[in-house]
Amino acid sequence: MSNRNILLAAALVAALGIVSAQAPARIVMGGRAVVMVADAVYAFPGARSRVIAVGGADQGLGTFLRVVDPAYKDAPSLPRQAGAEVYASFRPDLVILKSPMKAQLGPGFDALGIKALYLNLESPEDYYAELAVLGKLLGEESRAAELVAYYRDAVERAGKAASGSPSRPRLLILQAAGGGYEVPPATWMQTRVAELAGAEPVWVGANPGGGWAKVGAEQILAWNPDSVCIISYNEDPSALARGFVSDARFSSLKAVRSAQVFAMPQDFLSWDQPDVRWGMGLLWLTSKLHPGRLPGYNTETEARRFFQLFFGMDGTAFQRDLKPKLRGDWQ
Repeated sequence: MSNRNILLAAALVAALGIVSAQAPARIVMGGRAVVMVADAVYAFPGARSRVIAVGGADQGLGTFLRVVDPAYKDAPSLPRQAGAEVYASFRPDLVILKSPMKAQLGPGFDALGIKALYLNLESPEDYYAELAVLGKLLGEESRAAELVAYYRDAVERAGKAASGSPSRPRLLILQAAGGGYEVPPATWMQTRVAELAGAEPVWVGANPGGGWAKVGAEQILAWNPDSVCIISYNEDPSALARGFVSDARFSSLKAVRSAQVFAMPQDFLSWDQPDVRWGMGLLWLTSKLHPGRLPGYNTETEARRFFQLFFGMDGTAFQRDLKPKLRGDWQ
């Protein structure tokens, strides 16, 4: 961990005033993008029995945490727009939220004396630092180091593959939504993963905002990328990728003519976003952009390794609970 991230981790823990206190026994998670926070917390086995409520952990493909923790279905939920008083009703020792929720809920938490931890989880560096924070809070620092090592290894493997490649393909990542296409902001994980995978993200500069931006066929044709990656959060991305390829408007694209249109894998969640799955997404994208340059890489093998490491899912559980959910170009 860099000096900057060590300082960030120390500051977050110190701000809670629990550096030497007992690990929180009653944890509540909710608000916008809670699934990313919850998946990170549930990667710590000792935390699962301490979570007493989670709100909104389904992006549209099912609730992954029901698979990870059989007791999850019995835990109470809370509305995604719940106010501080609702959180207080659970008598939490700690509330964990994404950092944008601080402006909305922070003043109420302060008034009610509720301790809250706000996590960014928007970049590899955030993951390195904030997993260390969670490990410190939960008394599982060696577990945090193990998880961080996975990400550092994925970034290193991708970097080696990309550095040895003769080309840096021009890549376009598109979310297929509402019958159209959208691109992510330059600051989001999707763009960072593209760069780490050794690609030139052609959309950088086209979306200065804080969310997905719609793009038309004319802009896509003007970019004329070497490769296109289609993602979806609630539909089968393979079907959407086939739709893109068969669209007469895009028949002249380099990516279409060279069969370089891919569908980002998903299970309960898509692998492109700043969920714990981003390391899998990085390796998969690298393997697509630089074929044969990730020695020993296989998407299913990597997925089995990931879910075993992060959530203790053995081969039987993977075959039963995860493999039927896999969509996209993972085979």
